[in-house]
Amino acid sequence: MKLLNRIKSNKWLVVILLFSAILRIYHIDFQSVWLDEIHTINEANPSLSFSEMYQMMMITEPHPPLYFILVKILFTVFGYTTFVLRCFSALLGVGGLLAVYFLGKELMNKQVGIISALLLSVNYFHLYHSQDGRMYSMLFLTTTLSFLFLAKFIIKPSYRTAVLHGLFAALMIYTHFFALFTLFSEYLILLFFIAKPFKTDSKKFFFFSLISGLITLVLYLPSLKLFFAASERTSIWIPIPGVDVYTQMFKEFFGQSEIVLFFVIAVLFYGFIRLFESTKEESVTINPDKNELNFSFFILITWIMVTLLIPLVLSFVNLPMLISRYFINILPALIILISIGIFYIRNHIIKLGIIALIIVFSLIDIVIVKRFYTSTYKTQFRELSLFIHKNKKTDEKVVSSLAWYFHYFLNNKQEKTILIENNLDSYVAEMISGKEQTMSFWYADGHQRNFNPSQATLDFLNANFVVDLNSDFYDCWTKHYILKKDYNPKVDISMFYPLKSFNGDKMNYSFESFNAAADIITFNGWAYLENQDALTTRIYLLAFDEKKNYTILNTQNITRKDVTTYFKSKFNINNSGFSANINKSELKKGNYNLGVLLFDSIKKSKALVITDKKFTID
Repeated sequence: MKLLNRIKSNKWLVVILLFSAILRIYHIDFQSVWLDEIHTINEANPSLSFSEMYQMMMITEPHPPLYFILVKILFTVFGYTTFVLRCFSALLGVGGLLAVYFLGKELMNKQVGIISALLLSVNYFHLYHSQDGRMYSMLFLTTTLSFLFLAKFIIKPSYRTAVLHGLFAALMIYTHFFALFTLFSEYLILLFFIAKPFKTDSKKFFFFSLISGLITLVLYLPSLKLFFAASERTSIWIPIPGVDVYTQMFKEFFGQSEIVLFFVIAVLFYGFIRLFESTKEESVTINPDKNELNFSFFILITWIMVTLLIPLVLSFVNLPMLISRYFINILPALIILISIGIFYIRNHIIKLGIIALIIVFSLIDIVIVKRFYTSTYKTQFRELSLFIHKNKKTDEKVVSSLAWYFHYFLNNKQEKTILIENNLDSYVAEMISGKEQTMSFWYADGHQRNFNPSQATLDFLNANFVVDLNSDFYDCWTKHYILKKDYNPKVDISMFYPLKSFNGDKMNYSFESFNAAADIITFNGWAYLENQDALTTRIYLLAFDEKKNYTILNTQNITRKDVTTYFKSKFNINNSGFSANINKSELKKGNYNLGVLLFDSIKKSKALVITDKKFTID
């Protein structure tokens, strides 16, 4: 009964939480896991012991262990899947909404808490990281909880509130090392209230603050080794910050949406105007019981400024460290500041109108402009691995400069693949020198590493290999190199007899160029089976003589994303391209017609067309 009454009295909060949960769960596994998420998957592997996980993190992961420990436990209980990983982040994201509601309520009132939760529910930055298998939604949650209990401690200092603040501050810095900057802002706030107490004397408040700090320190000791390992780094991929680094960060927090940013900035300014109007006392003492607005702004502005300024200085004297997701823990403060500005709008209709406009335009930006739930924006390691899995032979090696990131997909309980960590130039050099056996292999790469081998590598590959399969995915790609001496594809077209111009299932094709005038026959184009993806479709080009005898031509598969785009296909027909350079000396004398054969061993679909493209071998 109490639960029902509590739900009724907080019905709007319940509705907001359900709404935010839907936004964060919908299509949660649509994207492949990207580079950093694979770090989480590999390091939280349930087959590793906690000691092995810790040792791996010492080498590969510059973050505290809390998130990874929890993910490892969840993998053990619910299964080692990306769905489990991301659902955990989504749950933490919804928890972040609840936490920001309570913090807004504690600092100001229930209405500010409700507005904060509502604005956060459609915040693109928070939504994105609630569907990302990293610790950022947890960082948001633990930081908000830490400040919630900081506020409770300041308002009602006691052993209980001191212990709770120390505990949640420890959870915060166990989530991300950059939370240490935020912890420093909390200690500056406590130092102010030690100097200017409002409810108790300085000595007593200092004593309680000391208890809180000691609890945090003692709990953090097991993570110090990881912290020192991370602090010893001498290089990092993050660039030196530009003059507009904070402007860009603020824009990213609100999805770069100009309309949303307009309303957000407007209400922020209005909140500051109300602050200046309310600050009439000459005393520097801040009393949250009498002036919650001054108290709220003091907490929130100190939180934001200290968390941002210390890393800015360190970025120039040590290593660059300003990247937006590392500072998701100031987003709660920004959201509450915006909510305070909206709360002080006197006209009820204008207040509701601004809230509605921010919600509507945020949703339009998420669903329509960014196509968050339907467009691809994360490296497609999963799709690339599936392509290799569907098409590779059992004993073929997969070589990649990112081999470590493919273990989850290609070297697991269901599949064992020989993965070699090497770039293409080095691997070919080893084949040339004899260190590696010259045999068919797959090469995969990505994360902004394009296909750009040296001329020596290209010469060796062209002399010894045929690329019979080649596919590009979002931010990654793969090629199948098969030895020319082994490239003897055998196809059976007897099921199409008697041959007609079009045979088998429906297909679409086009030759965009065809030249048989010189000694080399060159052509390229595309072909795909209708009403299905082209992921596992093999394309063969056949030369039919006048008696309908055929020869399989040496043809390379080409990725053609433009074909999918041009036909506005709901299927992925990117792997529909082909090209060839055929030496006429490889064929017997006679008159030939080109044929296009498509065969999908998974879908069991097949089609053959004998085209009007003709050539003669004299």
